[in-house]
Amino acid sequence: MPNPGRIPLMIALGLALPAPAYAHGAQRAPEPRVHSEFSASSVLAFGLTPTAGLGLSPAAALRWSDLSMSLEARALVALGGPPSDLPSAGPRRISAGLGVMSLCRHRDDVFLCNVFQLGAVRAPVLESVTQAEGDVLWLLTSGARGGAEWRIARHLQLRSFLELHLVLARPLLSAGPAGRWKTSAVAAIAGIGLTFPVDPG
Repeated sequence: MPNPGRIPLMIALGLALPAPAYAHGAQRAPEPRVHSEFSASSVLAFGLTPTAGLGLSPAAALRWSDLSMSLEARALVALGGPPSDLPSAGPRRISAGLGVMSLCRHRDDVFLCNVFQLGAVRAPVLESVTQAEGDVLWLLTSGARGGAEWRIARHLQLRSFLELHLVLARPLLSAGPAGRWKTSAVAAIAGIGLTFPVDPG
């Protein structure tokens, strides 16, 4: 038979025990954590080269909750040669290399981003053609990206996106009054690729 003097103590312990258990359960609520993502996309660009450009865009990103920041490197090759009214120096095609920074907001499977590109267009033309500096033509763009991503495995996602850019620095090639090519004032880029989220552990 329990000691009558201990009954109040047992009652007090019974009332007190659920409170720590509840507090411990509340601490288990997940908190947003920064984790990294790596991706590789195939891109099709319009407006950055005289003809549509096809290329590859690997990227690394940091993501926290519904926000992310990424750095990308894009290499594009024009699907056609230089404009017909500009002389060509061999079979090489016009190409472009770009560094890209994006700031994104994610909601469910959809994302929207601000995107900035800085890079150069390389044109295989003769020395008689006037260019910005040597055979490298610098360009700068600012735009927006919208897209969606679908999880196909724990550490693998499929994503697609479309970008629209204003070309702020527009390279110019000139071969006299008749031969002239200048980057379009507006550019569009479509892409599809894979993303590999890294579990923060």
